[in-house]
Amino acid sequence: MKVYIEVDSEGQTCVTREPSDETVYGTFQAEYNRLRAAEETVAAVEGAREAGATDIIVRDAGFVRGHHPGGLFLMHERLPAGVRIALGSIKPAVRAAAGCDAAILLGKHAMAGVADGVMAHTGSSANTEAVWLNGERIGEIGLSAVSLGAMGIPIVMIAGDEAACREANQWIEDLELAAVKQGLNRHGAVSLHPSDGCALIRDRTCKALRRLHEFEPVRRDGPFELRTDYFTAEQADIKAAQSGAERIGERSAIRRAATAAELFRH
Repeated sequence: MKVYIEVDSEGQTCVTREPSDETVYGTFQAEYNRLRAAEETVAAVEGAREAGATDIIVRDAGFVRGHHPGGLFLMHERLPAGVRIALGSIKPAVRAAAGCDAAILLGKHAMAGVADGVMAHTGSSANTEAVWLNGERIGEIGLSAVSLGAMGIPIVMIAGDEAACREANQWIEDLELAAVKQGLNRHGAVSLHPSDGCALIRDRTCKALRRLHEFEPVRRDGPFELRTDYFTAEQADIKAAQSGAERIGERSAIRRAATAAELFRH
C-alpha cells in the first residue's frame, strides 16, 4: 500500500502563532510549529505502517512567512527512515501523490473567513479573500479533495482544528478525523496535549487505512470555473498574470477548464 501524507503548518497541537514584532510570527513560534508538525508526521507514519503501508511519501507543504519558504518547513531529519520526502516547489501541488492508494492530510485549517478557524485562510492570508469552484465557496481541503480525486486518490484521514475537520466532513462522509484543537478565534485555541494529539493521529491513520476499501475519490464533473477574490485590485492583476487566469470584476480572477486535471495543472 502506497500512502501520501501531506503536511500543512497551521493545524498542529498547541500552535496558534500570535503575531510578533520580531518577524511575522517570531522565531520561537516558527521552530515550535516545525517540531509539532514533525512529531505529528511521525505519528501518522507509524499508524500507516501499522496498517500495512509499505511506501510512504511525505509532502512538505508547510510555510511560515518570514522564516521558511513553502515546501521547506518540516524537520526532515526527525521523520522515520524509509519514507520519501517531496519538498520544494511542486506544481501541481498534488503531483507527488501520483500512484498512491490513499491520502492523509495533516496540520489542516479551515477556509478563509471561518470565525473559529485557527489561522483560517485559503491559499494565502496575505492576498486571498475567498475562492469559489463553480459558484461554491471552497477552501484548501476541498481543493485537495477535488485535485486528488481527479487522480483517483481518496482522502481517508484529516488532522487539524475542529473547524478544519467540520469542513472536511462536507466533502467526504465518514472519513477518519483527528481534531487536535478547538479554535476560539484566529489566534486562540484549546488544544490537546502534544502527546495526546500524536496518539490520536496515529490511531486515526491506522483505522482509516484499514478501512481503505470503504473510501472513494471525490470526483467532480466539468466544466470548471475557479474564481479567486483578492483583497486588492493590484493583487488580482499580479496573480492573474502569473497564472494565466482571466481578470474579472474589481479584484477577482477566474480560470476555466474542461477537466479537474486541467484546472489544477498550475
